[in-house]
Formats: sequence, structure tokens, C-alpha cells
Amino acid sequence: MHTLIANKIRSRISFNAVLISFLYIIASVVLIYALGYHGAKGIDILLMLLILLTLPTIPLLRYLLVIPFFILCAIYFPIGYIYGKPSVSVISALMQTNKLEAHEFLLSMPVTCYLLPILVIALLTAINRYAWRSPPPVKRMLPYWLLLILIVLSYAVTHNLHKLKLTDYFISIFTGYQDYQEQIAQLDMAHASAPDWQVVPPKERQANYVIIIGESMRRDYMSLFGYPLPTTPFLDQVNGDFYSNYISTASNTFESLPRTLALSQGEQVDYANNVVTLAKAAGMKTYWFSNQGLVGDYDIPASRIAAYSDRRYFLKHGDYQSLNTDDYQLLPPFADALKDNHNGLFILHIMGSHSDFCERLNGAKPAFSFDNQDLSCYLSTYRKTDDFIQQTYRLLQQTQRPFKLFYFSDHGLARHNIGGKFYLRHSGEFKQNYEVPLVILSDNATRHRQIATPYSAFNFIQLFARQTGITITRPDMAAYALQQEPRRVYVGRSMVDFDGLAEDKVDLPDENHLHG
Repeated sequence: MHTLIANKIRSRISFNAVLISFLYIIASVVLIYALGYHGAKGIDILLMLLILLTLPTIPLLRYLLVIPFFILCAIYFPIGYIYGKPSVSVISALMQTNKLEAHEFLLSMPVTCYLLPILVIALLTAINRYAWRSPPPVKRMLPYWLLLILIVLSYAVTHNLHKLKLTDYFISIFTGYQDYQEQIAQLDMAHASAPDWQVVPPKERQANYVIIIGESMRRDYMSLFGYPLPTTPFLDQVNGDFYSNYISTASNTFESLPRTLALSQGEQVDYANNVVTLAKAAGMKTYWFSNQGLVGDYDIPASRIAAYSDRRYFLKHGDYQSLNTDDYQLLPPFADALKDNHNGLFILHIMGSHSDFCERLNGAKPAFSFDNQDLSCYLSTYRKTDDFIQQTYRLLQQTQRPFKLFYFSDHGLARHNIGGKFYLRHSGEFKQNYEVPLVILSDNATRHRQIATPYSAFNFIQLFARQTGITITRPDMAAYALQQEPRRVYVGRSMVDFDGLAEDKVDLPDENHLHG
């Protein structure tokens, strides 16, 4: 009889030990995943396992540290599942999101994201029931404490705490918040210096003006300028002015847009004297709608100019890649802003042809089918941007008020041979990195006119002023016309002659690599 009872006790103890071990191991993996790390090394699992073994043996640490940590993981799990570990983009999204956007975020989450917090709480409940109700004595856990301290100290003294996912999570929160504060301070600096425009407002009719800022579109892939596939069917036939010899200021967004939208003589940018403040000086109400990022190293320069607008609408509170939002989502708020305006400037900053090109299609089938999937999607983004311009144009027509619509791309791309295949990527070496479209449509255009006169985006503000009828009396705009002839572009930290750059040939379709 005694033997039977002893066997049952041993069996129960053995089962509990196996169950507790299983719960600890599963919890260690799940908690690391909950922090936004989609792959855990052995050392990360070991560290989490040691924490779960040691800290809860002291009730004060269990209630002050371990249980709150489980709750933190449960809350962060859906965010970590979608966006990964904390970053300036994640911090910015959390800090900038309002109640409506939070509600929309919750509704848009996949069902899986609702189950993940439940999994964490279920693990906490199970561990509390089977392991923490009768924890082992602290003395028996001393070897585990020593191993935990040894691991943390060894990484700390070599300044490698960021290599442990648990400590990196909290480091990332701290550095992400610091970066967020610094970038918000940069945006606040937008108002530190006041513009010194002196203008004579247009004497002619008042109108609405729209600037669509495209992304990564080369002019030579547009059927508007001769490409043999119909990549821009709307622009091919609509009346307006189409500049066939226009070049951007630089080969990437964060260097190109400030030098296009604000006064610049090349290296320096006068952020205060920009197209937004010019429009405001002429009595226009200004709006900025963006599908690119609010903060981030590549987004801050444009956001500094956006900060001068009367109204701002950003689909992304993080950087440009924090969400895969569709450019079309800008149209409803733009349409609402149009309703009561007859003299406004509306800037729409789209993702356009930003890489990853297939992601820009947001699930739509590519309009073109090459052997090169990268090129298929890239050209299909042209068709999508063309349609976006058309829809914007139709919304302006529906107001039955005068309007002008400007479209340009911030820069082009170059072909790169990667693993024997050609891909379109950023570069500053070729003319095609700067040869971008400039289009001006209006309510009273009567013909489809191509303009071959060489033009530089360094002079976009002057062109905008002429098109809107604004006369600039101060500052002296002659000082900013130096880049017109010969045309120069900003490459890195210096200006170079555009005409001295090499050529990057366009991919022409033929029956050998075009399937439909």
C-alpha cells in the first residue's frame, strides 16, 4: 500500500515538473516574440527562462516586475507582431495617434492579433497556478541567480546589452523616444525662423492649386514621353503643359524635396521661404496631405516644410515604411478640404513608385507582365499614379471652380545588376536619376503641349509663382536662378554638372520578355 502511494506521489511530482518546465520554455519563446522579435537565439530564451525561474521566487519581485512584464507583453504583442520591436516609428505612432485612429487600428487588426494577448495572459495564469503557488526556496535557486547575473554582467561590461533581445527592447524604447523627441524638436524648429516673403497677390481670378509630389518616377518610362507601353494613359491625352526636359535637384527624397519646395542655392536650404509660406503670403489657405512619413531620417526634411501648412494630414505617424497605406486614402480628406475653398494650396505627397514596387499596388494585379517582376510592378505603379492624378483632376473639376494641378516626381531611379537580374534602385550617377516629369494641368487648358525648354527643380518656386500670378518682390529671386544654365544637381555634399553624368538606358519591351 505504501509503495502504491509513493509511486502516485512520484508520478504526480514528475508530471508537475514536466508541465512547469514546458510552461516556462513556451513562455520564454512567446514573451520574446511578444516584444517584437520574430526569432530568438538560445541565449535569449535562456535569459528569459532564468528570469522566470528566479525573480518570481521573491513575492515582491513577482508582483512589481514579473507580472507587470507579462501585462506589458500582452499589450505590446499585437504591435510587435505587426511592426516589430520599438523604434522611432512605433513610438511616434503611439504618441501621435488619436482616439479615432486607435479605433481604426483595432478594427483593422487581423483576428490573430486579438488572440496573442490572450495567449500571454493564459501562460501567466497557468504559471501562477502550477509554479508560483509553492515556489522553491531561494537558496535552491541560487545557481540560477548566479547564472542570470553572470550573463547580464558579461554583456554589460562588453557594452553588448543591445545584443540580448530582452534588454534591447527597453533600450529601443529609450532611444526610440529620444529620437522621436529630437525629430519633433526639428519640426518645431520650422517656426524658429520666419519667412521674409514680400509679394503682390495675383490680380486675376482666385483658384485652387494642387501640387502632387510623386516618388521615384523616371520620365523615360512614361508613355507620355514616348515609352511604348501605355503607362500613363490619362496624361497621354489630357490637355496641359508637359515638361520634357525638367530635372530634379537631387537623387533622393530627403535631399531633393527641400531644394525643390524651398529656396536653395545648392548646398544650403532656406526652409522658411518655401512654397507653403509663399502661398500663405499671397493669402491662400494651405493644406498638406501625406502618405509618406511624419518622422524618420528620410522624412523630416519634407515634414519641416509641411509644418508651415495651416492643416496637415499624415496617414503615417512614423516613417515612410511604418505602414503600407494606399495613396488613394488621401483623396477623401482632400475632397472634404476642397468643399469650402476657392483660393487654397493643397499638397499631396504620395508613395507613388517607392520600393517595394509590388507593395505599392496594395494587392492589385500588375498591369504589365515582364519576366522581371520588379519592372512589372514598377511600371504598374506608373499606371496607378496616373489614375491618382486623374481622380484628383476629376475632384477639382467637380468643384466648378478655377484650378491648376502640378505634378512632379522627386527623383528617378537607376538599373542595378543584382545576382544577374536588373533592379531599379537609388543612385546619383546617371542622368535618369534626375530626369523626372513635370506636369501642369488646369481647368482652362485647351491643348496638350510638350515643353522642351531645359528646366531645373531648383527654380520650381519661381515657376509656381508665375503660374499662380504671384509677384515676388522680396527676397531677390535672381540670386536663386544660378542653377538654370548650366544645370547642376546636388550629389551628396556638392553640386555637379548634370550634362556630365552618364546615361542609364531604359528597358524597352519586346516579344522576348513581355508576356502581356
